Amino acid sequence: MTRTQDGAELLTGPGAGGLLRSAVGNSGGVLHGWQLDHVDHRPGRSTKALFRTMVSWPELDGPGAPAREELFGASTHIGEKEKNLYVAEQTLVMTDGDINVRVWRYPHDPWLPMLPSVCYPDVVVRTLRDLGVSLGDPGTPVVIDVVSYRPGRRAVLRVSQGGHAVFLKVMQPHRSDEIVDRHQRLLAAGVPVPEVIAHHNGLVVLRELPGRPLSRAVVDEGADACRGEDLVALVDRLPASMYPLPLRPPWTDSVDFYAGIVAASMPALGPRLDALVRSIREGLAALEQRLDMRPHDIVHGDFYEAQVFVEDGRVVGLLDIDTVGPGRRADDLACLLAHLSVLADYGNTGRIDRDMQARVEGAITDWHRVFEGRVDPTELALRSAGVVLSLATGPHRQQENAWEAATEAIVRVAEQWVERARAAERARIDQQAPAHRGPATGVRAPGGTAPPSAATGQRPEPIRAYSIPPAQGPDAIPGAGRPLAAHDALGDDSPTQERSIDSIVRG
Repeated sequence: MTRTQDGAELLTGPGAGGLLRSAVGNSGGVLHGWQLDHVDHRPGRSTKALFRTMVSWPELDGPGAPAREELFGASTHIGEKEKNLYVAEQTLVMTDGDINVRVWRYPHDPWLPMLPSVCYPDVVVRTLRDLGVSLGDPGTPVVIDVVSYRPGRRAVLRVSQGGHAVFLKVMQPHRSDEIVDRHQRLLAAGVPVPEVIAHHNGLVVLRELPGRPLSRAVVDEGADACRGEDLVALVDRLPASMYPLPLRPPWTDSVDFYAGIVAASMPALGPRLDALVRSIREGLAALEQRLDMRPHDIVHGDFYEAQVFVEDGRVVGLLDIDTVGPGRRADDLACLLAHLSVLADYGNTGRIDRDMQARVEGAITDWHRVFEGRVDPTELALRSAGVVLSLATGPHRQQENAWEAATEAIVRVAEQWVERARAAERARIDQQAPAHRGPATGVRAPGGTAPPSAATGQRPEPIRAYSIPPAQGPDAIPGAGRPLAAHDALGDDSPTQERSIDSIVRG
């Protein structure tokens, strides 16, 4: 096997074919083809990958049977040990003395022991029946759709029968009790999260929400999908009783980590990534001169358009509350703006049409204006830049076509959000004390203060002029003082967005 620092080169390069051939052959199959579908890379620590393969099984299907599609997962761990490994019997471990690789055939994920119990129609019916959950008419077919699968981390499946459907969330067993408790507490507080129908050993069964995802509605309806004020009210409804939960760190706390992942796959972006990280960090440090940056709010932690459900212009549901905890409201609102700016730019590459793009741009403009009334505009833009940088890991992780160009484009939108933060800070300074501008340059004299407030007669805090260092990208925003529209943004579980996987197991 190829020697590699953390397994990324091995699992994303041609050597992965040999690993898969060994794993398939060990199970009695013949590998006919393979394609890397998804990779989670933690530089210097671990790598997990998902592969789509074409495999024939002569002993099961006969020597002349055609190849069929199978999913295989693989993991390597270098800088961190394997943790919470529950079922390893149906995995194959290979080593060359320097690196160990664990390979498994979906759904036998060693970290998700309940996954095999919900992936086949006849099996999932028995599993749900044992939990006291009935689906629809027993005479109609059961359909399983894999909404997302992150090897070793989690899977989400939609199981339907007739007109009735439930969602199954499969996770590492030590997490499920905590997730169930959060759902129950939020429901009691009036937050419209899915009702937990049943749970067991890392499996949580959730009732389907009404309405449709905001990610669909905003493409069709733009800002008419819901009001920005209602989005703010939704996250502001998260109860203070959740404050003892673990702190939800801001995405900006991990900008070095995400930049490292991107640089590992595209070294040429290194200087721009370094400048981005420096701009975000120094900008936030400067904000601490005038803002209390402590985590005063309860935040969702991964608040973007796929997590919100709407109906008739109203917000009716909120998904994926695993990360709820104390944090800053600007992080939630920035998360949504960052994702929307990437979504809207799909119009520039043909992934959505121009009319859809215009509608999403309109939503960005309207909602951004509302959000700036709730949180500091400079902080909102810097936090947005940090979220966008986290999304830059997505094209390589999800193995998109032309992922290099997509990655560079997302880095560019992060640079543009930094420019927006710079413009917001200039506007704040100009608004607070126009009398202290220099006559020629328009730059405030250091140490100046704003005039007394007309409403209170009190003098506000001293004005501290500071700058956010340039990100040094090639495409600064022309007219950076305007709201960031989607055509300014180029560039998806994220670690926050996950490409849907069509179910390959149907009755």
